[in-house]
Amino acid sequence: MKVKLLHTTGKQDLIESIWDKPEPAKDEIEVKALMTGVCSSDVAMYNGDFPTLPKEIQGHEGLGVVTKVGSLVEANMGITKGDMVATRGEPGFADYYNAKQGTFVKVPNKADPKYILEPVACGINVANAVYNHSNNTEQTIAIIGTGFLARVTHYALKRRGYKNFYVYGKAYPEHWEKQDVVRMTHTGFHLQMPTDIQGFDAFIDYSSKPQYITSNYVNENGVFVLAAEKKVDNLDFSKYLWNNITIKCPSPRDTTFIDSMRYARECIKSGSLNVSDMWVKSYDRDDAKTAFENKLNGTDKGRSYLTWA
Repeated sequence: MKVKLLHTTGKQDLIESIWDKPEPAKDEIEVKALMTGVCSSDVAMYNGDFPTLPKEIQGHEGLGVVTKVGSLVEANMGITKGDMVATRGEPGFADYYNAKQGTFVKVPNKADPKYILEPVACGINVANAVYNHSNNTEQTIAIIGTGFLARVTHYALKRRGYKNFYVYGKAYPEHWEKQDVVRMTHTGFHLQMPTDIQGFDAFIDYSSKPQYITSNYVNENGVFVLAAEKKVDNLDFSKYLWNNITIKCPSPRDTTFIDSMRYARECIKSGSLNVSDMWVKSYDRDDAKTAFENKLNGTDKGRSYLTWA
């Protein structure tokens, strides 16, 4: 099946190609794209900020309609043609693509961006990294960044009973003013530490800046959660070794990520997690370059997504 797809060479270009998409395997479904989120990592690839590009294509935050079902999927999951699914993985910027069992979940039959679950699950995955390190709900937790993913992570940790949050960032100030968190400030290159603590038991870094992982913000036996892509030169790991600090890098490639997608779906369906205000703008797939440019230059402050007719 020949379909259109978008990809980049990392030189601020989006190229439309014709892709000879294979038939779905027994453990795959074929999906007709309806919506695909524009992730910051997509924009980084577009801008040439990744040292190497993925093998073919961007677009991993998918929402679409099932058009074909592999025999193993039908037997194991009850997915049928016409179902709506949220998907994780490339190539989400294709008109049609295949998704392997374990990378998609069924969602309500409604083309609503709140059911683009992959980025929501990423925020939940980061919260799980903290929980799996220590379920002590009294521990102090720093969150650097206040955007979409940080909001989801904070929500997921609160649901698990954590309550001592220290937050730094500029996005969504109205939202964070309503939360029971300590807002931190910056002095030059460094965080202005709260006077009541010496360090944090868990440090979640959603920034792209190197100084947080190179500074001494994490307590002995704590955890540093690297939640954003970054390049850090000459990083000295000795302080992490000697202070028994764990570094975690939660990834949507983890086999348990599908559980985070299911959890995201249930939280959104129940209304306990509202992400609708964070999906701020849609673009027709033919206007994808504008979406990327507006994300790159900061015009779009929240999440944006492409739509297919």
